[in-house]
Amino acid sequence: MKVGVITFQQSNNYGAILQSYALQTVINKLGHEGELIDYKCDYIGKPYKLINLRKKGFFSYIFGVIGFICYLPRKKNCNLFRKNMVISRTVNKVNVKELNDVYDIFIAGSDQVWNYKLTNSDSTYLLDFVKDNNKKFSYAASFGITSIENEQKKNYGKLLKTFNNIYLREEKGIDIVKDLCGREATVVLDPTLLLKKEEWMNVTKECEISVDYILVYQLGISAKLIDFINNLAKMKKCKVVYIPFPIGKYIKCKWSLFAGPSEWLGLFKNAKYVVTDSFHGTVFSILFNKSFFTEICGQNKGVGSRIENFIEKFGLKDRLVIDGINNNIDDEIDYIRVNKVLEEEREKSLACLRNILQKQ
Repeated sequence: MKVGVITFQQSNNYGAILQSYALQTVINKLGHEGELIDYKCDYIGKPYKLINLRKKGFFSYIFGVIGFICYLPRKKNCNLFRKNMVISRTVNKVNVKELNDVYDIFIAGSDQVWNYKLTNSDSTYLLDFVKDNNKKFSYAASFGITSIENEQKKNYGKLLKTFNNIYLREEKGIDIVKDLCGREATVVLDPTLLLKKEEWMNVTKECEISVDYILVYQLGISAKLIDFINNLAKMKKCKVVYIPFPIGKYIKCKWSLFAGPSEWLGLFKNAKYVVTDSFHGTVFSILFNKSFFTEICGQNKGVGSRIENFIEKFGLKDRLVIDGINNNIDDEIDYIRVNKVLEEEREKSLACLRNILQKQ
């Protein structure tokens, strides 16, 4: 079958690109033809537009614009990575319906494709343009929030009822779907976890750092996390490499502003330690069997609950940094046990994806 996937592959966010690549790759491995739909949502792609200011408020708008600017240095290498992906012709809200006859089925997800705060309630991500309901599926779709506002519920409920299977990325989404349309949903792994470390090596670029280093992938503002990193570096006598740069406090380190997804993977692969506040930072720490530490950033509770649920699944809550403290720095992670759990969860999620691809 030819499978159209609608997600956020256009973003120069590492997690967004890598999960897009992973889902398409796995669909192809299972004997089908996956293609990422190049859908243009200006609210996401152009955060500097004034509609964002009206909808988000001043501080969220400024934060979004700053994030957009910070992503610019990596744009070239992100575009190079996209050459590994099959992407459709560009479509928009007006002509996306022309794809109805192009694909045998459509999959919404992964990523926060159902977060109306990110998409400005763009129901294209709920496949409203697909005429045949038998073609509608989701895989690891995320609401990215813990509840849906009342004025959004009617449209969400109506569209979710039209889906065949609803596979979600977070446990909280099960309750949301049940409340919106009375449907049962299933939680599956993020697509990045469906590929093994050896498969990720196909798109990993080796870094040129010859000394032991702590890789830090920080997205939120946290002086306490930087204090933890500073202490860890002194204890372990390691250099500090930052993607993209410290946020909240000064620390002596090397910045990595231009890294694309391949370079990002290489930095994870060769790190002695990883410190992060990111879901996908935590994911690839586990995939590469790294000694890692994760802070749950209070600025983004939706992502925080996602990280906590994820590491709890693998029995790794002792890797959390809380108020700048973790008392398990010298403890080794039992990756024999963790990898066994991951393989079991991977097989369950692959079975769900096969279920989608066998519907037609």
